[in-house]
Amino acid sequence: MKKILLGLLLFINICAAGFLIGAYLATHFSPNSLPYVYFLGLAYPYILYANLIFVVIWLFLKRKYALISGLTILIGFNHLLNFYAFTSGGNDLEKSVKFCSYNVKIFNLYDTENRIKTRDECFSFLEEIGADVYCFQEFYNQEQPSDFETKSILLEKLGFDNVHEGYTHKLRGDRYFGLATISKYPIVDKGEIFFDNDANNFCIYSDILVEAETLRVYNAHLGSIRFQNDDYQVFGDELHENAYIKKEAGQQILSRLKQAFEKRAVQAEEVATHIAESPHSVVLCMDLNDTPISYAYQQFTAELNDAFLNSGWGTGKTYIGKMPSNRIDYIFYSDDLESNNFTTEQVEFSDHKPITCEIGLP
Repeated sequence: MKKILLGLLLFINICAAGFLIGAYLATHFSPNSLPYVYFLGLAYPYILYANLIFVVIWLFLKRKYALISGLTILIGFNHLLNFYAFTSGGNDLEKSVKFCSYNVKIFNLYDTENRIKTRDECFSFLEEIGADVYCFQEFYNQEQPSDFETKSILLEKLGFDNVHEGYTHKLRGDRYFGLATISKYPIVDKGEIFFDNDANNFCIYSDILVEAETLRVYNAHLGSIRFQNDDYQVFGDELHENAYIKKEAGQQILSRLKQAFEKRAVQAEEVATHIAESPHSVVLCMDLNDTPISYAYQQFTAELNDAFLNSGWGTGKTYIGKMPSNRIDYIFYSDDLESNNFTTEQVEFSDHKPITCEIGLP
């Protein structure tokens, strides 16, 4: 009996190690060329923990088997380093610009009971952190007078008047949804990158003049999963009692995830190609909607540095919605720049946490 249990444990361990290798592969192959492997990348933290547990178990049962998961973890140690940061905060910078990147979830527009209070608290927080450049995703603004002003109040609080807006939706009453970059420094040029595979996501870039230096600041929001309310029930405490409906919901979620991964891969390639051709040093603020163990993330680290890894601490989780939490919001920068004091701000005005970082100029 003991031999059978050890054999079963060994088989499960081999599967776990195989899944971890699959997660590594998800960073190197586009979801459009290697289907379904990217799900393993999404589950990387849990697969990693499972393999660590197997290492401990085998150290007490049969030490040589601990090499199965131990070596597999070592093979992908660089991916582990992409997931966790243990820095002292970065370098002291002589000349720097403080950035804030934040998916504001349209300032909770549809929460009619609490939206004014949430908006005001959010704006006060944004004023307090004292960033020089703010990059907002899922920004909301209404041009006509309304009882829910956003841009005009925010600009007044920040004392800035340099704005680059880009919107994917326009509704009745001149209401807009999209991206906004708000800067203390002059914006001397602007541009947009639209995606053929999804009109709901896109990227804007703003050339910002800081003293004699021009920085090209990209503000991007890539392929959202677009879960519906019914989908989120799968991640909650109360699941429908009907097993068939549970199965249908699960299949629907997998389908949405698959489509989002495939869209993001193409979008990431397009933005990364544009960045590679930039005539200026680059800072990229984005809601990537993907983890560091993903093909989309790897498109940007090929050209840029991840500020979190160079001047952050811990796991830096930014998503706080009903899905399992992950780091999906980023600030990247060119090799000739530096970073200091990357912070995942601990506020909950949205389903994302804002991130801030000082970027040092050459």
